[in-house]
Amino acid sequence: MGTSVYAGGNNSSSSSDSRYFFGIGAGDGGGFYGGYFTAYRLSYQKILSHNSEYSFKYFSDTGLNFWKDDSRLSEFDKTGATSGLSSSNLSVSYSRGIRKYVSKNSFLDIGLGLSLHSSDSMGGSDLGTTIHIESRIGLGYERETYRSVLNLFHYSNGGRSEKNDGVDVLMLSVSKYF
Repeated sequence: MGTSVYAGGNNSSSSSDSRYFFGIGAGDGGGFYGGYFTAYRLSYQKILSHNSEYSFKYFSDTGLNFWKDDSRLSEFDKTGATSGLSSSNLSVSYSRGIRKYVSKNSFLDIGLGLSLHSSDSMGGSDLGTTIHIESRIGLGYERETYRSVLNLFHYSNGGRSEKNDGVDVLMLSVSKYF
């Protein structure tokens, strides 16, 4: 099958644009009472469309996240924490994003979606609800068979609850295309 290569990827809308990847990262809980946790993410991305003229790709991302609480809050922070101090979390998320290529292989990602969490707290941060807005910004590099992206994720309930400490995750994802 003859497809042309552009912007480090495949210029077809075939299923070869769908990719699995596993990302490992560490993050800081949001707000003053944030703890420390390690985040693991297994994700499926699908390219929805291309804009060849401006080197954009529009994508969807479905993710399964496990957040292992490694809280090391100081005694002072523990006294003021707004939620449970030892709470790991499992979440499922769906987001849409735009990937803008700044060179043949380098790109910027931005995205927005929803995330459903198993708990409304994480390491001293009270997230207020179990449904959150997932926003992201990332910087990445890709070749024909792999991709790596450094993403900053932010999870917040969007002010739907009085409690809304929010959580940030800085994650490096490495992908092998399948």
